[in-house]
Amino acid sequence: MNSKIHAGIIGFGMAGRNMHYKALVEGLDDMVEVVAVCDKVAFLREGRDPEDYPLADPVAVYSDIKAFFAHPGLDSVHITTPSGQHLEIIEHAARTGKNIICDKPLDVTLARIDRAIALCKDSGVMLSVNFQLRLHPHLALLKKVISEGKLGDIVEGSTEVKLYRQPEYYTESSWHGRYDFDGGAALMNQGIHYIDLLQWLMGSPVAGVRKGVTERLIHTYIEAEDFGYGELELESGAAMTIMGGTCFRPGFSQELEVKGSDGWAKVENGVVTRAFWSGCDHTDDFGEQEAVFGSVSSPVVGLENHVRSFRATYEAFQKGTGVPVDGPEARKSTEIILGIYRASETGQAVQFPFDPGYKPSGIRN
Repeated sequence: MNSKIHAGIIGFGMAGRNMHYKALVEGLDDMVEVVAVCDKVAFLREGRDPEDYPLADPVAVYSDIKAFFAHPGLDSVHITTPSGQHLEIIEHAARTGKNIICDKPLDVTLARIDRAIALCKDSGVMLSVNFQLRLHPHLALLKKVISEGKLGDIVEGSTEVKLYRQPEYYTESSWHGRYDFDGGAALMNQGIHYIDLLQWLMGSPVAGVRKGVTERLIHTYIEAEDFGYGELELESGAAMTIMGGTCFRPGFSQELEVKGSDGWAKVENGVVTRAFWSGCDHTDDFGEQEAVFGSVSSPVVGLENHVRSFRATYEAFQKGTGVPVDGPEARKSTEIILGIYRASETGQAVQFPFDPGYKPSGIRN
């Protein structure tokens, strides 16, 4: 490669600064150079917290989004703003021909997600959504094992995301726990990673949600849920169960299981900890990998998977090939979560597909 890709970041809070920017600087400095950042809120280059990653002096800082997109030589943009603002930024990126890496979820309603996908397709820009856990070697190998049929027919899958967030996570934020900006709370913000992994591994579209529950158990002052539960059926006939919350003091684990007619596997905190098929234990096939415990009670996580995801995405940008997780693929986990919200609101089963304009209206008391 003769020159580095010039990247920009919109939204320079925790995710933009301490995840995306840090991962690019420390893990992709051979192929990507961050040249500009944009945030409507003033910030210090050195950060306000001791653990904030410092912004290098050569990086241009903008508060106006139009000026940011006019930065000379800007090739791609990372979007790390509140989720409910993603579509408008994607419109700017599509209009100016910038490839996009967007944090999860792609947006907060299916209609807005569909609009974002269409804009990128019509404008010829590439859109990647950052579900970085898929790039972990354990998960990539497990997907291969399942795709090769080693677990047999997939009959059941489940995930439990048992986290905790301090009250300040919500009370000191202008958007966490709000439907318009966050899209929800415990399921849409934290649980979505394992929901994405589960549906990806099981490999069948969702037919509907049989039961949905959303509650505020501890964080009673937020708009959306700190606990969510769903029972779903896939088109294959397999069953899927989802449970997630930020109400589990002091924070425990993130787990999923996939069960087939000839085997099963368990993932805990990002790594495969049990794997059986053909009557044998194949756990050792996955090798030693460090579990990701940073997200149990704090949103801060290790960046190895971010680096893997960004590298694969930028290689796809260079080659014009498929990105790790494109818009239609990223849509699936959001559809599942919105289906659970709708089932919780109505007290009735929800069949897929449903109204893409659906917006959650609140938790039933």
